[in-house]
Amino acid sequence: LARWIVSPDNPLTSRVFVNRVWRWHFGRGIVASPDNFGIQGERPTHPELLDWLAAELSRQAWSLKSLHRTMMESSAYQ
Repeated sequence: LARWIVSPDNPLTSRVFVNRVWRWHFGRGIVASPDNFGIQGERPTHPELLDWLAAELSRQAWSLKSLHRTMMESSAYQ
């Protein structure tokens, strides 16, 4: 189960996680409804950014430090 949850074939986990970290840093998530990514949830404001960050999190072996650094060094955060 744990392998499936963090598998690149299951991008939902990394997308939700990235959205929550983004919301923590910026005060608003890329998806406004952090608890519902389903049909009744909001659509992402920048789906390409969300997908890229989720893929980057997976590529970096789920390193939270790397994810925080990527967000905080961005021009959006600066």
